[in-house]
Amino acid sequence: MTNPVTALYERIELDNPAKEEVGFPLVPRQSGTPEPDRVDQHPAGAYLISTHTPMSRSTAFSALNTAARLLGQEDIKSTPWHRIRYVEMNVLRSMLAEHYAPATANKILSIVRSVLRQAWKLGMTSTDDYERAIAVPAIPGTRLPTGRALEPGEIRALFQACAETGPQAARDAALLAILFGCGLRRTEAARLDVEHLDKAASTLRVIGKGNHERIAHMNAGVRAALDAWLKARGDTPGPLLCAMTGKGNRIICRRLRTESIRLILKRRASQARIRSCTPHDLRRTFITSLLDQGNDIAVASRMAGHRNISTTTRYDRRDERTNRDAAATIHIPYQAPPDEASPVQ
Repeated sequence: MTNPVTALYERIELDNPAKEEVGFPLVPRQSGTPEPDRVDQHPAGAYLISTHTPMSRSTAFSALNTAARLLGQEDIKSTPWHRIRYVEMNVLRSMLAEHYAPATANKILSIVRSVLRQAWKLGMTSTDDYERAIAVPAIPGTRLPTGRALEPGEIRALFQACAETGPQAARDAALLAILFGCGLRRTEAARLDVEHLDKAASTLRVIGKGNHERIAHMNAGVRAALDAWLKARGDTPGPLLCAMTGKGNRIICRRLRTESIRLILKRRASQARIRSCTPHDLRRTFITSLLDQGNDIAVASRMAGHRNISTTTRYDRRDERTNRDAAATIHIPYQAPPDEASPVQ
């Protein structure tokens, strides 16, 4: 019978290929140590099964593998997490600060702290050792925000790229409408079922980050795109956004994967001949557009499913546009020199 711990890691490993090993043996490897018989007896396993969604589990798995390799271990399951103390956490913090941006490094540290908490809950480490280890401070510093907000012309070009006939184009247009018109994360869009759609109220019931539900209101444009897609898909129960056959001429009642959503947008951006963009860029555009129209940031935060307004402020790209326009007002009295005649041979 397969060990549950091994089975859990193997399932998550499918979407997380091994990365190049870095670091040094900060925590000595233990050879011949038997694996726990149950997932909840392994600190990292206990933490992974406590996460709410496959996406958050995958993120945590990747972060813990990074930390494990920096600690000189083979991988997440061979790391003796319960033996990590303050000195190891402090060196790990230093190495993360050297190799990663502050936000990424702090996310990894936070996940490792959560695993140490599981070790404490399992009685594998003392309260004193646990509290000392998690007392390592966060890494200071910021980086410029990633991603961008699309210009109105780029949004139009994306939808024009889906103006062709056929079910695939209808599905892609509906996907774009949901991502941009409702500001959904790609995981939220992938989890939508037909039963989450309320046609009478023009709303979508969204299961968001942290397993929190919210209502997304659809405007006329989003509703029109969804109606066109449902005309091709039908109203049978199941995932709202379905996969297609290879040539996109037949609908398969199978849920779109989050990676498929990214690739769909990449392909449509290429067809539209615009700069590459991601599903989260459409979410940034949604929030920026709401604020551009004079909506209160608290409203935008609630519609985006953010639990903290400070998170919403990081999605606001209006300052970039304002700064660009301000920079254009500065006069630079530079004149290019006249072209010089070619030297006589």
